[in-house]
Amino acid sequence: MSDLLTHALAAFVVATVASWVVPWLARRHVPLATAGAVAPDLAKGAFVTGDTQATVVGVTGSWYALQTVGVVTCLLVAGVVLVERAERRVALAALLGGTGLHVAMDYLVIRAGGVAPPYLYPLTWAELPSLDVYLSSSIWPSLVALPVAVLVWYVDRRGLAPGADSTAPDRTDGDRAN
Repeated sequence: MSDLLTHALAAFVVATVASWVVPWLARRHVPLATAGAVAPDLAKGAFVTGDTQATVVGVTGSWYALQTVGVVTCLLVAGVVLVERAERRVALAALLGGTGLHVAMDYLVIRAGGVAPPYLYPLTWAELPSLDVYLSSSIWPSLVALPVAVLVWYVDRRGLAPGADSTAPDRTDGDRAN
């Protein structure tokens, strides 16, 4: 599960650093970006069920469809209604940002045929070339992502981030003071 951990850590790092510079993205949105980054890996449900096909309410579909931008976007749009109305746009942006990061990272995976699955469906069925940087079973991406995530967490929690007021007391609501 190194691949899943790497996706979650990378989303945490990118969303946290983005929250330092993007005024509308707060610390409370970082978990949403992380959830968006792991959403495409719901396709791993095929390992649980033992079948690549699943039937829900009489409709049969492939677990692997969950790794496409179109299906994940539909799931995230449906799920964003669980968020308070005033937060929906930011929540959707954070979720989609995490998903986009996941898909971008999946293009780095070494593929036997040299091309990635059609992740961009329904925009295109094109199987774009993979960049062949690491295997999805490789542990080294997680070993790189973990210390980076710890460093970003430390900088963020200690108020050392650019623009943070290090003299302000810690806030109890989890957001940094603006």
